[in-house]
Amino acid sequence: MFAKRFVALLLLLVCASASAPALAATAPPVDGIYWDPSENGRGYAVETQNDLMFVAIYNYDTDGSPSFYVIQGAWNGTTHQIDGAHLLQVASGPWIGSPFSPIGSVVDKGPVTFQFTGFTSASFTYNGHTSHLERFLYGYGGNADSLMSGVWYAAYGGLGIYFGDVVNVYGRCTLSDCASIPEAFYGVRVDGGNGRVLVGGRQSDGRVFFLLDSSTSYYDLYVFELRVNDWVGWSAAFLKTDNFPTNGLTMFGRRLLGPSDAPASAPGAPQELDNVEARKVAMSAQLARRPNIDGKAVRVDDIEAMLPALKQALSKLH
Repeated sequence: MFAKRFVALLLLLVCASASAPALAATAPPVDGIYWDPSENGRGYAVETQNDLMFVAIYNYDTDGSPSFYVIQGAWNGTTHQIDGAHLLQVASGPWIGSPFSPIGSVVDKGPVTFQFTGFTSASFTYNGHTSHLERFLYGYGGNADSLMSGVWYAAYGGLGIYFGDVVNVYGRCTLSDCASIPEAFYGVRVDGGNGRVLVGGRQSDGRVFFLLDSSTSYYDLYVFELRVNDWVGWSAAFLKTDNFPTNGLTMFGRRLLGPSDAPASAPGAPQELDNVEARKVAMSAQLARRPNIDGKAVRVDDIEAMLPALKQALSKLH
């Protein structure tokens, strides 16, 4: 499933970066449990397979008894909703602790609107009432300094040539230099030694970023949408003596391990690391790909404004 989405998202981003913004279509949202924090006790389990979406709803009936509903239909990547969605109520079914019995009749309660306002947010409208849903988080907080904790693998590149990094994010950055960085976190690249540290945060538009001290002579900048366990975004390598980058590479990431299972950092050869970074810069220049994610421009101006604080924090983490 991840491989299928990886290819679909790659095609979307490559097309968007090669031409002016056109298609509003996006990949399906993040699967999982959703809820409206103001409506505690009601849950929505969202699952997407290919372009078919299924939502199971745990709710209560007018008499207060538990009730089970489902919504199913085709995911429409342009309107960002489930096409032809109807609320289907399951009248009865097998209960835990009793002999199995098949489900009873399914009652069509009429059309509903189930629309995703983001990759981890949605609105559900039925009978004149709208619930505002968000992906339920457990074990992590909603801020980047918590949600980024763990080990991640990232791949980035183009023209059939891709580079990769494995990074371990430890959590919140408490250095005084991180105070001006929203939701600041810190970590290390797993290969390359403990000197290959990173510091990042969250932008005002919701995107997450970090600056990696990737080698003796180079930095790597990552900017991406954080979709709970996935990244989709943009990466750029640049000399520490150069100006802020304007070209970069399409990038995808995936959480590999939680924060409790992090591997130790392995040493790396400084000269070889510099050579790899130089190849990234050369590919970025060849592609001349401006920073954008899902056809929308990346705001590098505010990251550039935080660059002195990021560099100072990196120097103290060595």
